[in-house]
Amino acid sequence: MKKLFFIIILILTISCSKNDDNNEEMALCQEKDFLETFIVEPNDCFIFDDPLMTFTFVSFDDYTKTDLDETPYTRIIASILIDDLTWQFPHDIYEDTESEGISFSGFVNAGINDNIYTIHFDEIEFTETETQYIFHRATIRLEKYED
Repeated sequence: MKKLFFIIILILTISCSKNDDNNEEMALCQEKDFLETFIVEPNDCFIFDDPLMTFTFVSFDDYTKTDLDETPYTRIIASILIDDLTWQFPHDIYEDTESEGISFSGFVNAGINDNIYTIHFDEIEFTETETQYIFHRATIRLEKYED
């Protein structure tokens, strides 16, 4: 009986601490408006209204130059949280071959159920070495997806 009581207390303690962590994480997120341009770095999170949605930019993958015929890209990973549902997604953003010089931009459509958003990566900052593109941060904006 003591073991059962101890297990129940342990579960309640862990549950409460997880809720506190979520509240602390939400407090660290910046509030943004749709169509507002802003800069993201890995692990940044942002809160949008209508519906209440949390967007977290998780990471970039650096690109290693191995095949000279392949268009360079970065795989971005981001997540969207709406009503306790989270969708984490990877997506590749390729070099913009139509512009002069080397630049990376593009967009991603992502969301949960009927809440779909377009995430515009207007510019991705990077450092180029002889063997890699190393990605640092991006200028983005979000908008509600329209068919």
